[in-house]
Amino acid sequence: MFMGTSEDRAYLQAYKAIRQALRERYWPEGQHVSVARCAESCKFSPTPVREAMARLAGEGLLDERRGLGYFVPRLGPVELSELYTVAQSTAVSLLSEPVVLSANVAGNGAEETLFDSGTILVTLAGQTANSLLCLIAANLDARLAPVQPAEATMFNPTAESAEFLALIAAGDRRLLQRFTNAYYSRRRKAALEIARRHDSLARSATQ
Repeated sequence: MFMGTSEDRAYLQAYKAIRQALRERYWPEGQHVSVARCAESCKFSPTPVREAMARLAGEGLLDERRGLGYFVPRLGPVELSELYTVAQSTAVSLLSEPVVLSANVAGNGAEETLFDSGTILVTLAGQTANSLLCLIAANLDARLAPVQPAEATMFNPTAESAEFLALIAAGDRRLLQRFTNAYYSRRRKAALEIARRHDSLARSATQ
């Protein structure tokens, strides 16, 4: 079996580590993400870390500014509205795919499992064999994760999660389609206020 070189493995490990850090909001929006510091933290050479950041920039998870390096992108209302639109169309595509696996939510009561704008897509993607849609869903999950706290101040994630879980369990794709359309439509219409609250929460966290 081809295992790849140590540089290949370092690149993949750096990519996964930095991507997870971005999803968990390790750096505030607008902050410079240093290749050298990430390489030191991951104990890799700068080359695979730089390659990982270039890939993340291509996925929209980092902003690359020529001569300045990589920065955590800011999520404004326009960007959010576009992401919700893409998320909604991705949900449509996912729900048109054949179901090959049951959703991985067994053992969790609806009151204990909370889904957000990204993890709904990841859950739906986990039922399909379409690798491209799975990648798109994972990318949207990472890009929308930073606004989850702001969304929670405007909507009822507990009730939404319970409804989503019930529909997943019932396997009714038509009702799931109706749910996801309404879910992302609500957020797209509220993108300006979500962005405002997100910005306010981000400023509070850095004070």
